[in-house]
Amino acid sequence: MGQIVSQVTALFLTIGLCFSMLFVKKKHASLVCKSIEIAIQDYKEQSFLTAQELVDLLQATHNIALQKTPLKRINTYAIQQELKSHPLIKTVLVYKTWNGALKVDLVTKFFIARMIRLNAPNGSQIYVDEEGGMIELKGLPILGMLVVMGRNIITEKSKLHHKGLLPLLQYIASHPFWQRQITSLEVADNGKIILGTQIGGHQIQFGYPRDIANKFEKLELFYKEVIPYKGWNTYRRVNLEFENQLICE
Repeated sequence: MGQIVSQVTALFLTIGLCFSMLFVKKKHASLVCKSIEIAIQDYKEQSFLTAQELVDLLQATHNIALQKTPLKRINTYAIQQELKSHPLIKTVLVYKTWNGALKVDLVTKFFIARMIRLNAPNGSQIYVDEEGGMIELKGLPILGMLVVMGRNIITEKSKLHHKGLLPLLQYIASHPFWQRQITSLEVADNGKIILGTQIGGHQIQFGYPRDIANKFEKLELFYKEVIPYKGWNTYRRVNLEFENQLICE
């Protein structure tokens, strides 16, 4: 008897579930897009995109008006792929909600340096993001960040990493003090690095961009052990090139 009751109960639950699914499917089919809601996670002083600009972009690239269109006709995957190709966007998720909203959640790229190629026509400028991606300014505002200059800078991500320049930029960007203190980075024709400073006005002869952590440990000793006794304006140049040596001039 108990087994029969269980089977009947299970049957009614299955029928109820089927009706619920049919109701939900019918309700979803009748939903229209009431709003486009865009959430942008960007970084302080790097707000290149606005929600309205992205809405205008989406509306301009679709044959149908997104708002007041049945949600089932809106291809969220296609929109997501389109936004992924935007040069300023790092990650994006596009989805629909039961209250009729088309939602776009995105994270913008974080730029760590502004690169000036001195041998390029008109000294073309490029932003470098934290992963080594590059984008020409072309109408973007000029941000106050680490400036990288040189006549023979390689602007290919793989070579930038291989030459050691990208790891050096990433290291500076990941340490708040160096991010504030190091204002410029010059790549000499022989590939050696010269760093400019915010406070003190001294140059830092970094040498080739390798053994990065150890060189910055020596530089930290200079700021902690030498500057407090000698003062910020005593030296014009600090040389980190040689192993186990810190030369101040």
